[in-house]
Amino acid sequence: MRKAYSKIREYVPLYSVIVLVLTIISVILFAIVVNSTGFADFFNYYLSAPTRAFMTWLTVFFPFSVAEVVLFASPLLLILLIFLAVKFAKRGKKASIKFLTVLLSIPCLLFITFVWTYSSGYQEEIYESYKVIVGELNTLADQIEYDETGASIMPYSYAQMSVKICDAYEKFVTKHPILKTHYSVIKPLMISEPMTYTHLSGIYSFMSGEANINVNYPDYIVATSSAHEMAHQRGIAREDECNFLAFAVLLESEDPFLRYSAYLDIFSNISSALNKADKNLISTVPVDARVVGDLRSYSKFFEKYKDSVAAEITNSINNSYLQANGQEQGTKTYGMMTEAVCAYLLERYK
Repeated sequence: MRKAYSKIREYVPLYSVIVLVLTIISVILFAIVVNSTGFADFFNYYLSAPTRAFMTWLTVFFPFSVAEVVLFASPLLLILLIFLAVKFAKRGKKASIKFLTVLLSIPCLLFITFVWTYSSGYQEEIYESYKVIVGELNTLADQIEYDETGASIMPYSYAQMSVKICDAYEKFVTKHPILKTHYSVIKPLMISEPMTYTHLSGIYSFMSGEANINVNYPDYIVATSSAHEMAHQRGIAREDECNFLAFAVLLESEDPFLRYSAYLDIFSNISSALNKADKNLISTVPVDARVVGDLRSYSKFFEKYKDSVAAEITNSINNSYLQANGQEQGTKTYGMMTEAVCAYLLERYK
């Protein structure tokens, strides 16, 4: 046995052996998490939560997105890997196999990180909810600044917004201790403008624990997307659950712009649902002209990016990713929160 192990070590470094063992353990854990809600909740709260917090702590001190830097550096990394592959190939079979096993350890490490930080986490009522949302928007509009296009303006920096959303998470958790929370910051992406063609307003990098935000979108979308990606940081994997949590958390904020953003972002979903149920009911609840102007401003902004090949490709990839992780509806899960919002609002304002 010892002889066989020594033979293996000639071709496979100890590092790769450890990674292989961890990968096998992670595969087993992933299978259990997918098939057992109880274990998934336990795993997420007691193991994934501190791991996510640690990953976020490692990168929170960088004023830039580590994940984005890695993305930019990927062509250079590919060139380096090709150079090393040629170099080790010249040294013979044993050196080549060692290099190959180390190379294969990279995707294994990504999978291990994914499992341990993220995998456990993916008509009358509508009318009453619609009235609540419109009422709140009409009231909050008096406290919101708007530019010449009618778009609402965030009255502070992204760093200040991060603090405000973290405070809202802390407040939410004291009322609903269903998840662990920790300090984090959003990372504005330098590629925000071209990224808008993919229709992605944010992306969570489980490799670096960062909430990366597309800041090219209107300010209220930036706010809700930040809360959404922070929900991923806190172990919520499903997109519909992240959307709902972002909405509920922002309502806990003392900041009027964050609450306004939450209501405005969900307005389209609720109004669309009510329109399907009864078109006549919408006209009975007047919406403030400033709120309507904000929505029109967003529609005008999005015209430039609406029809995009990049968005079709991204949507297809994201859809497959979500389905592979147990979210059968794929990208449709982004919008599957209307019922949850209605129930939450009716309970909150009863």
